[in-house]
Amino acid sequence: MSRNLDTHITAGVLIEVLNERRTQHAKWGEQNHPDGVEAWEDTVNLHYDETAPSAGEIEHCARRILESGSPTFLAILMEEVGEAMCEVEKPKLRAELVQVAAVAVAWIEKLDREMGR
Repeated sequence: MSRNLDTHITAGVLIEVLNERRTQHAKWGEQNHPDGVEAWEDTVNLHYDETAPSAGEIEHCARRILESGSPTFLAILMEEVGEAMCEVEKPKLRAELVQVAAVAVAWIEKLDREMGR
């Protein structure tokens, strides 16, 4: 395991993310959807017959996996997503989304290492 972050690898992943954002923007234009964190459970329950897991339940489940000593990228990502879903204050929500993005990038970097990219 390398102790130093290979910024060239990270930059490559971020360029891919930028290109995906360009594709999304070209297809959909500027997006200004509501955040949705305030009404997650109500929104899901309205569209599905099942009771939606609360943001807190998602975060709690992921945190239990992490505390079990068997962390996975999925659990780490879901824990961060759960934290973001619990935030209604814009600055705190933004900070949580930066963490979500960073975990997603780290996961992509790991996949690239495994695939020899």
